[in-house]
Amino acid sequence: MKYGWKFIREDVQDAHLEHFDDANWREVRIPHDYAIEGPFHPDNDKQVSEVIADGIIRPIVHVGRTGALPIAEKAWYRKKFFVQADTKKVFLEFDGIMSNSTIYVNSLKYQGRVYGYSSFSVDISDAVKFGAENTLAVSVSPEGTSSRWYTGAGIYRAVRLVEKADHYFPYCPLRVTTEIRNNKAFIDLEASIVNPSQDVEVEFVVTDRDGMVVGSSRKRCYIDSVYEVFKLNSYRCWGIWNSYLYTVTAKIFIDGKEIDCYNTRFGIRTIEFDSNKGFIINGAVTKIKGICMHHDLGALGAAFNKYAAERQIEKLIKMGVNGYRCAHNPPAPEVLDLCDEYGLVVMDEAYDEWQMKKVKNGYGKHFDKWAKQDLVDMIRRDRNHPSVIMWSIGNEILEQREEDGYKVARYLHRICKQEDPTRPTTAGLSMTEDAFRTGIAFEVDLAGINYKPHLYEQLHLKYPDVILYGSETGSTVSTRGYFEKRATIEHPIKPKENLKESSFDLGSPNWAYPYEREFLAQDQYPFVFGEFVWTGFDYIGEPTPYRNHFPARSSYFGIYDTAGMEKDRVYSFKSKWTDEKFIHLMPHWNWTEGDIVDVHAYSSCSKVELFLNGRSLGIAKKNSKDETKSHRFVWEKVLYEPGELLAVSVDNPSIKSCIKTAQEPTTVLVEPEKVSIFADGDALCYIKCTIVDKQGTVCPCSDIQLNFSVTGPIEYIAADSGYQADERTFGEPYCKTLSGKCMVIIRSIKDTPGTGMLTVSSELGEQTVEIDTVL
Repeated sequence: MKYGWKFIREDVQDAHLEHFDDANWREVRIPHDYAIEGPFHPDNDKQVSEVIADGIIRPIVHVGRTGALPIAEKAWYRKKFFVQADTKKVFLEFDGIMSNSTIYVNSLKYQGRVYGYSSFSVDISDAVKFGAENTLAVSVSPEGTSSRWYTGAGIYRAVRLVEKADHYFPYCPLRVTTEIRNNKAFIDLEASIVNPSQDVEVEFVVTDRDGMVVGSSRKRCYIDSVYEVFKLNSYRCWGIWNSYLYTVTAKIFIDGKEIDCYNTRFGIRTIEFDSNKGFIINGAVTKIKGICMHHDLGALGAAFNKYAAERQIEKLIKMGVNGYRCAHNPPAPEVLDLCDEYGLVVMDEAYDEWQMKKVKNGYGKHFDKWAKQDLVDMIRRDRNHPSVIMWSIGNEILEQREEDGYKVARYLHRICKQEDPTRPTTAGLSMTEDAFRTGIAFEVDLAGINYKPHLYEQLHLKYPDVILYGSETGSTVSTRGYFEKRATIEHPIKPKENLKESSFDLGSPNWAYPYEREFLAQDQYPFVFGEFVWTGFDYIGEPTPYRNHFPARSSYFGIYDTAGMEKDRVYSFKSKWTDEKFIHLMPHWNWTEGDIVDVHAYSSCSKVELFLNGRSLGIAKKNSKDETKSHRFVWEKVLYEPGELLAVSVDNPSIKSCIKTAQEPTTVLVEPEKVSIFADGDALCYIKCTIVDKQGTVCPCSDIQLNFSVTGPIEYIAADSGYQADERTFGEPYCKTLSGKCMVIIRSIKDTPGTGMLTVSSELGEQTVEIDTVL
């Protein structure tokens, strides 16, 4: 149910009625996020609150905390749909509606969900007209002051119409668990059935990645669930960066006729967590090199797009990421599909609040009524994904300091074990010492430690049986491509007049620290099984340290910016987390003669020599006793002169990096990440625009406005420079570059193959690029 929706961004009386006239409403496609359309404005999300987790104990004014976008406006969606005459049961499945949704079918009201991140199914059988057209209306009533980050607004994830016979599989009906024992793999299957009878037969077929059948059975079903187990003498394991997926298909037959079918993918793997060895997958001790990710997709907002999410994951893997934390809520189910396919392990997180609220209208307002249902639904939806290795029952919950807070943790832990005893529970503990004092840390299987690497050793000595890891680490801030002349450690970071933070990545808020500190701790303590860095990508909202400095409206924490362009720190993680041999030199080399500039480099090499216009400025080495120099090379107080800065590996001179002083800008280099995309109406192409001089050198200080237009079977979606304080709405057909670069996003038009053209015009002339769309 992707196309043909009518939409209005206001609260309209009688919009739920079947024959309401919506002719003047706008037509949209689902998934849809109407808040991303803007405009950005400080009054959209002004909040007055403390931030206990950040050490702010008195209320302060926040602007841009949820992106300075209108996430709290009410809205309506309407759609016509047809139901076959021979259908017996009809359901609507929603992967997520943001938020406080109500569903109407032919004017009959159904309960939606308060929590915008929950997937759910609605039985609408008593309202539909069979063999006829029906009317669906959905209202959303998101509240202000309900989140600490950008949520988006609307039907921002997929919707499905599901038609069934009298006997059928219900929503999320199949549980798959696997076990390896005596070099054999056991696949345990349990499927729920509605209206079982002696006439009902259920068939299970298990196929491998190539579609070959490795197990099958058919049996009669007299009760509301059916169980089967297959033993494989030969099998392939699912592993990190080495995904191997099987598929199980369950079918219901009556008198030999198939009347329902459900399939899911799964993987065969073993996981174990040990308080001394750490994380063990398929028998191998493995450090988790993970990142935290909020759910928005930058300029696309919260509206889910699989191509955009896949692009993010591919970029993360290139820098060595093997773990993905869904912060701080259940993700779109397609994110877990991608993690299954690419071989990333996942922390699946339920919520950011329990009973104690962090914001006025946060989840704590609904916890008592909805917490169990939302947690159960998350686990049942996600339990067959081999990528999911732990269930997080909360992030930085305020109950950590409460003497009876452990009771809630125990309650949620028990729900997880009832639904899925095969995976451990965890929580992100920011008030770490309090969490151990009150006992919350002992109510989960894995104690996630947020921003406390200095406590790892003493916690392990005091509680040797507790399994520890860094559930949230780092939180270094930067603006892509922007540098101050001196690389100064700033803690806590202070707001700057230009709303930018230096890409030397040495600034962090009061609770955080440079990522090198965590690198050292992870190396020193093998019992800590890994980390999840905050964050993989910049996200909309939470523009720390600019809490009340509009137009700052996006985070500075990302390793990549909101457009998916790499910040310099990508290379720090790549040097630590991969075996790639390289040198990455910074900053840019366009300064004023006489400036004193610090020069840094990230590299996996052991020694690097720096040359300025052919003169050696010395050999730098890493120093494990100096936090800053432990994972980077440093040359301080270099007297700037224009020309060429060259860094060369002493041990292998073929490994080098060169930065040149850019001359006057002459043109815009337009580079698509792909030259061909599918004509399915969802495929995206990201096109980088870079200001360069006549030699092709990037002009890092030349920011100009670029204007965009498209022709052919593509549509312009958005542009984004990654600048956290750009108040231009993403969908406008122009964008000012940041540090000489910006990114354009175009989308294919469904079932319309051909060649599309993007035209980029500016004071530097006009450039074009062609993108093919193929079926």
